[in-house]
Amino acid sequence: MLTPEEVLKTSGHVDRFADWMCKDKATGEIFRADHLVEQVLEDRLKGDKEARGTTVEATDTNSNKKKLKIKKKGPVKLPDEKVALYQKYLAQVRHLHTKI
Repeated sequence: MLTPEEVLKTSGHVDRFADWMCKDKATGEIFRADHLVEQVLEDRLKGDKEARGTTVEATDTNSNKKKLKIKKKGPVKLPDEKVALYQKYLAQVRHLHTKI
């Protein structure tokens, strides 16, 4: 079902939102780019925690988002600098969500 353009204009979606999108070439599914980046960073940070022996909580804070099926390589310990960088980027992506 498609929403009429008038409804989207009235609600502010046309003027306010310009989300970058990306397409999975294998499945044809379309994802918001910020959601994809957030998922990849979360998965990598989770794998780092597992590799370091830290208990990882199984929380799904974004259950309404489509999940890209990414092949898991298992827990990988990341350099501390990369962990800090991923955490910084993740905070920036999440900040975008609060501005909408």
